[in-house]
Amino acid sequence: MPKSPATQFEDVNAFVAMAIKEMKDRHGTPKEKIASGKTRDGHDYFINEYPATKTYSQWERVAYVQLPRAVAYIVLSSRDEPSYRKYSPALTEVLKSFAYLEPKADRDQH
Repeated sequence: MPKSPATQFEDVNAFVAMAIKEMKDRHGTPKEKIASGKTRDGHDYFINEYPATKTYSQWERVAYVQLPRAVAYIVLSSRDEPSYRKYSPALTEVLKSFAYLEPKADRDQH
């Protein structure tokens, strides 16, 4: 399920810069923007890859989606590189079917 961070982050690039800074000690430097595109309903996304390090054994791939006034992120996490490589295309499939559902309060104001 996609997560949406605190509302102070409306811009995906600002959120990712903060996330990378916070995770750098544990994750090292990610491979940024290894893929990008649009969700099913036309929202821009890009994917960063966070390889395992000596201090953190998980391989992770994170999709960041720019939404109206918010950022969503979807994480694929694997225990080893072979599993990561095998299942990483699933994240792209999720993004192809992703659609933003506008909160009811916002819909009522239109």
